[in-house]
Amino acid sequence: MEKFSNEYFKKLANDLKFDLSDEEIEELKKDFIEVEKQVELFDSIDTEGVQEMVYPFETPTYFIREDEINEVLSQEDALKNAKDVRMGHIHVPKVVR
Repeated sequence: MEKFSNEYFKKLANDLKFDLSDEEIEELKKDFIEVEKQVELFDSIDTEGVQEMVYPFETPTYFIREDEINEVLSQEDALKNAKDVRMGHIHVPKVVR
């Protein structure tokens, strides 16, 4: 049984509420087979002795600053530049109708 059968694509299209013609299914099969071949190329890469990484680039972490405890802005200071304050909250015009 082939991996990417017409039935597989018909079921997938039905699940996703797509309507695919037979020609579109054949084109998808070709595309999926080509992508699968390209993914299989990763198996040929020798990764023996290569250290695992969580990010593709080695970035130094010297730019991270120390945490500092700062004074919290009071509600009065936070609201003093607002145009419209109602019941201790900034009031903005409605955007969605």
